[in-house]
Amino acid sequence: MTKFIHTADLHIDSPLRGLAMRDETMMRTVQRATRTALQRIIDLALKEQVAFVLIAGDLFDGEWKDMHSGQWAAGQFRRLEEAGIGVYYIRGNHDAVSQIQRKIRWPSNVVELPHDEPTTIVLEDLGVAIHGQGFADQKVEIDLAARYPERINGMFNVGMLHTSLTGSEQHDTYAPTSLEVLKSKGYDYWALGHIHLRNAEPICVEPYVTYSGNPQGRHIREAGDKGCLIGEIEGESLKEVKFHSTDTLRWQELIVDVSNDTSLDGVLAKAGQAIQTQHTRHGGLSSAFRLTFSGATKVHEELSDLIRRAEIYQQIFAAAESVDDEVWIEKIRFDTRPVEDAITRDAHELWQAIAQQFDQTQDDPEANQQLQELVKPVLDKITAAHINLSEEGTLDQRLPQWMEAAKQLLRSRLGAQNS
Repeated sequence: MTKFIHTADLHIDSPLRGLAMRDETMMRTVQRATRTALQRIIDLALKEQVAFVLIAGDLFDGEWKDMHSGQWAAGQFRRLEEAGIGVYYIRGNHDAVSQIQRKIRWPSNVVELPHDEPTTIVLEDLGVAIHGQGFADQKVEIDLAARYPERINGMFNVGMLHTSLTGSEQHDTYAPTSLEVLKSKGYDYWALGHIHLRNAEPICVEPYVTYSGNPQGRHIREAGDKGCLIGEIEGESLKEVKFHSTDTLRWQELIVDVSNDTSLDGVLAKAGQAIQTQHTRHGGLSSAFRLTFSGATKVHEELSDLIRRAEIYQQIFAAAESVDDEVWIEKIRFDTRPVEDAITRDAHELWQAIAQQFDQTQDDPEANQQLQELVKPVLDKITAAHINLSEEGTLDQRLPQWMEAAKQLLRSRLGAQNS
């Protein structure tokens, strides 16, 4: 059985955005987060005794300020060199040749696939062929995969590609291609990079096509569990692919429904408990929360009071710190409304259903006839002093007017808007 790691988009030394640096602990955790993710991938490779590691682009975030970023990464890869684990790396749009021109001397176990043409690396002892091509420039707008070589028979074939595939709303379109093109190559596994959201399920099973996602979220739009994939090969077949977490700081969106709360103290206590519960659920990992209060609540006015907002912020920050020193609040949002708004909305929805029923009755001759038969016995008991049908029209003439009057009376009593 041969194991390998598929990772991408590490963006080493990328600045994490969205946190006000309030203390040294936070600054240290945030600044080291992307590096720690690589360290955890290396640790995992050694623990699982994988044969090789695939990095499908954007190992770095852009041009280095100095040589330290490259030297540090090389030092990590030397840990794998000592264990005889190979690293196969292609450049992406952030670390394209045109973006990072500084040269680093990689350890002997690191192979960077060329950026000018697709290349195949054959691992004879493992029965594995790795095909790939890196980015020469940041904006690669051609289909690189279309030029990849055909599979090598008798081996497990892996394609490495940094691509937006058919497009993504959150990412620029680079090296676009299609699933049909990938399938046409006859490979067994496609290790994709560029899209930071990991596929919960593979894009395709045969061949296995998937994004590993980035191993460390960098802002709230990259919330949730982040990590890498470990694949297991037996002969020419892929037996299993498993996800492993590697993030050291997890971005989380937390919605606190305060619909049933009647006091500000109750709302703040609920927020603190929600933070505690979520933090425990994720094993005490350092966390940055975006907190959103939602719902129709009697506390809406207090939550909307700008003068009280500063006090609310401070109490939420304190609640987070009481859970753990490495739990922080990225942002607090207020999406509440007065209880009356909910009543009005419900009344309007009820009114629309009633009005629709009235209209259907008027348009249905049979239903209209049944309604007349129900009303007539009542009218027969009314004396001429109460109503003179001969002056006001026949029952079938007056009934539509009475129904309209009834509709408007109901609308008024419900307090619903007309539509």
